[in-house]
Amino acid sequence: MEKKFTVALAGNPNCGKSTIFNSLTGARQHVGNYPGVTVEKKEGRVIADNYEVTVVDLPGTYSLSAGSDDEKVARDFILREKPDVVVHVIDASNLERNLYLATQLIELDAPLLLAMNMSDLVKSKGLAIDYKKLERLLNIPVVVTVGNKNEGVKDLLQAVISVYEQKGRTPARASVDYGAEIVQELEKLEQELARDRILSVEYPVRWLAVKSLENDPDVLQRIASSSVGGVYHATLEKSQAHLAAHFSETTDVLVADRRYGFVSGICAEVVTEISEARISASEKIDKIVLSRFFGLPVFALVMYVIFKFTFAFSAPVVGWVEGLFEWLGHFAQKSIPDGLLQSLVVDGIVGGVGGVLGFFPLVLFMFFAIAFFEDSGYMARAAFVMDKLMSKFGLHGKSFLPLMISTNGCAVPGLMATRTLESPRDRLITMMVVPFMICGAKLPIFALFIAAFFPAEQGAGMMMLMYSLSIGIAFGSAWILKTFVLKGESAHFVMELPPYRLPTIQGLLLKMWERGWLYLRKAGTIILLLSVVIWAAFKFPEVAPTGDVVGEVAAAYQMEHSYAGQLAGVLAPVLKPIGMEGSAGVALIAGLAAKEIVVSTLGTVYSLGEVDPEDADSLKEQLAADPAWSPLKAVAFLVFCLIYAPCIVAITVFYRETGSKAKWLFFLLFWTTVLAWVAAFVVYQGGMLIGVKG
Repeated sequence: MEKKFTVALAGNPNCGKSTIFNSLTGARQHVGNYPGVTVEKKEGRVIADNYEVTVVDLPGTYSLSAGSDDEKVARDFILREKPDVVVHVIDASNLERNLYLATQLIELDAPLLLAMNMSDLVKSKGLAIDYKKLERLLNIPVVVTVGNKNEGVKDLLQAVISVYEQKGRTPARASVDYGAEIVQELEKLEQELARDRILSVEYPVRWLAVKSLENDPDVLQRIASSSVGGVYHATLEKSQAHLAAHFSETTDVLVADRRYGFVSGICAEVVTEISEARISASEKIDKIVLSRFFGLPVFALVMYVIFKFTFAFSAPVVGWVEGLFEWLGHFAQKSIPDGLLQSLVVDGIVGGVGGVLGFFPLVLFMFFAIAFFEDSGYMARAAFVMDKLMSKFGLHGKSFLPLMISTNGCAVPGLMATRTLESPRDRLITMMVVPFMICGAKLPIFALFIAAFFPAEQGAGMMMLMYSLSIGIAFGSAWILKTFVLKGESAHFVMELPPYRLPTIQGLLLKMWERGWLYLRKAGTIILLLSVVIWAAFKFPEVAPTGDVVGEVAAAYQMEHSYAGQLAGVLAPVLKPIGMEGSAGVALIAGLAAKEIVVSTLGTVYSLGEVDPEDADSLKEQLAADPAWSPLKAVAFLVFCLIYAPCIVAITVFYRETGSKAKWLFFLLFWTTVLAWVAAFVVYQGGMLIGVKG
């Protein structure tokens, strides 16, 4: 029987930790969230030497000071879940910066192993690292890896098992020497902490004492609620006052200085210069990518390449999937007797859900392309390039991340990602503009209408145009908000630029599938349910047409007098000026539940309108053949879909993330809806004015 234990992967952002995680676990992983926070939780497992090892990829963090959700989650997992082994993944080419986290992991007294990743980049910087000496100095096992080439990963796994088997017999590790004065005060604090048996068992007392000197709010709160809280607080104040008087520095600065000194000393012992540092390939590329003149054009080119790749390579696969659903519709038509059940399956389920799933391959190709530029290191540069431009419109540099997350998948995690913004003003402005991005749920709508009304070779260009429009609307809205609604200055933005790397196919496929699975799961649950609801809204009440009304006319008569048709009639005066028929309005309302429902609603409408399923075309062909639509109307419709209110889940998250303030929720709904109608009106009426066929 396999024995089980848990390994936690810790490390700085951009150290290659996730690549190591993917190499270890492969497809045996799942993604969720830690309880109570929006921080992503990735777990996987690997079988080796009769062990089943659960691997947890902790959030990337520079320290364990609980200054952010990421830091708090990483620290709490190690302290409370007590993993059997902690692997600290280190970017070996930036050893000094990465070892700062190691000093804190040592103080947590966890079984520790250092994975010196990206070791292939060390030589290119003109450096050499004596890894054996580093291991001896720290008394911690060291394994050399190159994650993106899968080098050293097997050795790392064997070292993890060895550390686990030595558990309880771990020799004393080197730790930060805080100096006699500070150690004397730490010992006083430890004596007080040791009086509370629960506290001293739950946490390492030296760690608690050090974090107290740093004024860590979580630690101080935990100690305050213990049996020694009152006495300890008085002792802590005396110690801090004594050290501040002695060193003329606050204790948090003193602790940080001693840690940096320890790290500098280690690096001086193990790192040597072997040649003059060459200009790295990353630096050469950055001279162009980050330049004043080429930065934005390169960003635009990258986005165009993403769309060109998506449309060009997904087109055949989309055609196959559409053909599959057409065949399923024909098969269901022949297999199920005439009646409500046949209509439900053919029109509601196959017609509705099939319309959304038909574009699933396109969504996957989009996710793959974006994952490539993320893992390569370019997207961090894109944030840097966009920072200057965004700041002019009132957006913080960190706002780029939520906007890109929304483009990659969904507005919901995009809204949650705004938690990285320290300023409430910057965060609120970003949340207001996140819904304007073309998320994975909107992508099928844009793909459907672009494919229906524009030649295939224009697909990437049209998508690029819509993406540019989404950015323009987001930036313009941010400027209006910061100028008239939320006045003030944005906080400064500092971002680390990781070295360029060649992404691994395994990592790209895993990322693509993780994001794609969320889309697919939605199609199999909420979209299926709502497709049935939409079908019923168009099917009932059943109305018997008068006279000799048959065929398509009868179908149109039924749809006109159904519940959905009656709603369409009410909406007609509002929609007519922007070039939309009533059924389009019903689809837009349904899209408030989930944007993909816009496509499934149209799929249901056209399925119900068919007389002979043998003659049924794909949804895009039916749209193109419908005289109620035109390229101009399609563009106006897409502009409206781009801007109008987000789905109900995003609305709920927005309300929660703004502190349940109804005024901002109502403002969002009003602003997005009015702006969408005005923009669609300008597009449609402007097009008609210059002679474009409507």
